[in-house]
Amino acid sequence: MVQVLHLFPRLNSSLIDLLERLSPAQWNSPTACKQWTVKDIAAHLLDTSLRRISFGRDNHFSQATQELAYEDLLKFLNTLNADWVDVYKRVSPQVLIKQISAAQNDFYEYFLTLNLTSPALFPVSWAGEDQSQTWFDIAREYTERWHHQQQIRLATGIGSLLERELYHPFLEISMLALPSHYKLKAAAEGVTIRVTVVGDAGGSWSIIKTNNTWKFTEAEADTDTQVYIDQNIAWMLFSKGIDIFEAEQYWQISGDYELGFHALKMTAFMV
Repeated sequence: MVQVLHLFPRLNSSLIDLLERLSPAQWNSPTACKQWTVKDIAAHLLDTSLRRISFGRDNHFSQATQELAYEDLLKFLNTLNADWVDVYKRVSPQVLIKQISAAQNDFYEYFLTLNLTSPALFPVSWAGEDQSQTWFDIAREYTERWHHQQQIRLATGIGSLLERELYHPFLEISMLALPSHYKLKAAAEGVTIRVTVVGDAGGSWSIIKTNNTWKFTEAEADTDTQVYIDQNIAWMLFSKGIDIFEAEQYWQISGDYELGFHALKMTAFMV
């Protein structure tokens, strides 16, 4: 269990502080989300908070998305996201900041009421789960908010969220997708792969092929393939914010190149 609930107040307050510092030009800056500006990402963060409060706390669903297949769900969510962002182009940054602040507080207070080991409303599908516990659902929400705020910071040049307290949990949660990401990748029994994010906030995660499936392992010796990724670029790779070859100077593979390269294609978001 990756526990991040205690980090939301700090993450939330840092977002408000960031947005209050933006100039008019910075609000319109392009971001790694190529179709969205800084203001569009901020509007999206408001949307996801209000949407989550509505169906989680208030049991209000606009559509039964649980019954949609993955590709249909992705299209549905992309349409929802685009519609909201388009509407919020007419709203001022000042109004947006005030609404985000209130929504974040309600969002966090709602999460505090939940049983972390109870079944989540929605599974974390990018980790290959058909049913997830609530702690993982909350963790997913953390990665969503962490990486969108980091996109704003990258676009505006105002600080970063790469300090270990906030970034390492993002990496831990993202790496939970690793076994599922490799499930169709052929390898001999006992083959191990280790992915290391290099930097103060980084760490190492290893998986092993056993009984025809991939599982996490604590074994550190005799790794068949080792993948090294600079922490400055890891979050962008996992969110498809940068092309693998564009970031080539920031990663290295030793051992089986094909198996290692597959790790660089892993996504920890619905994309």
